[in-house]
Amino acid sequence: MDFTPTEEQRALQSAVRDLASSLTPKDTGSGAPAGPQPFDADAWGKFAEMGLLGLAFAEEKGGFGASAIEVTLAAVELGAARVTLPYADAMAAAAALDAANSPLLADVISGEKLVLTAFGESGATWSPAASARTASGSELAGEARGNTDLSSADAIVTTAGTGDDVGVYLVESPTVDGPKVTLDGAPATRLGGREVLDAALALGNVAQCGEALGAMGAALTLTVEYLKTRKQFGVPIMRFQTLTQRAADMYVGVELTRSAVLYAAMALADPGEGDDALDLDAIVSRTKYLVGTYGRLVGQEAIQLHGGIGMTAEYAVGHYTSRLATIERTFGDTRQHLAALAAGVGGHTSVDVV
Repeated sequence: MDFTPTEEQRALQSAVRDLASSLTPKDTGSGAPAGPQPFDADAWGKFAEMGLLGLAFAEEKGGFGASAIEVTLAAVELGAARVTLPYADAMAAAAALDAANSPLLADVISGEKLVLTAFGESGATWSPAASARTASGSELAGEARGNTDLSSADAIVTTAGTGDDVGVYLVESPTVDGPKVTLDGAPATRLGGREVLDAALALGNVAQCGEALGAMGAALTLTVEYLKTRKQFGVPIMRFQTLTQRAADMYVGVELTRSAVLYAAMALADPGEGDDALDLDAIVSRTKYLVGTYGRLVGQEAIQLHGGIGMTAEYAVGHYTSRLATIERTFGDTRQHLAALAAGVGGHTSVDVV
């Protein structure tokens, strides 16, 4: 596979980088804000103007006819700039609307409507195939949890059990309290079944893995620059072999993750058909596993190699590490994706290496 971006993709990266740099959280005197921030409608409007919300969708649906590759490249720049807007989550919701041919997709792409997901449950482990919520006709009952504050959302995409199956539903004007959604008697529109959920999770996971890659790369860059400039005993600390070896481990983790994330984006853009169809679930789970494993490594090493400054609110490496920890636990954590991969081992033929 050729991971080299095209001229158009490089231009997109440059444009998103410029926009993202203007949205980086600013230090107001007590450290740049970290963690979830209030939804910035003006910034979201700029996303829409640039076309970021419609990259992966067909032109006849109001999109721009690109693919998951462009979504991922944009997400990398957002992650590197520490932009806290729920881009990956919105892409997951939009993918569900696209799979269901919902007319609401056009409003999402234009930025007129904000639609986010609420697939989680309080006190329950991640399981996309099971839901304690129930559907009765066009009404849902139960509670759901999103990945961020849903107060600004015009609608949410959630799941509910329908007998032995799980359905995906659109709830407009939801009753929310932060990330929690109360669905008792909420009117809902069924978008589809497991195929719609799979489409949402595939694009959402690939986009957030792109954000993680951007954060990892930025943390590595900050760390290398620090090792070059910080002096101990009269010499730059990059001269100490143990520290450079640890930085090298960070670099290897970033590059392995980069290959996995770009491959996942390319697989989602062209999954193949029939006997040549790719196993997207396995590809996404492998990518999430690598992002979780090496994201933790890069974040922890970045803080350790910076020493005391790495622990301060004023410095960015802690913010990157916090964001990586959040991504690792969104749409299934490392342990759960590893379990999903292990469950499918029996479907592979053994290899005789002798």
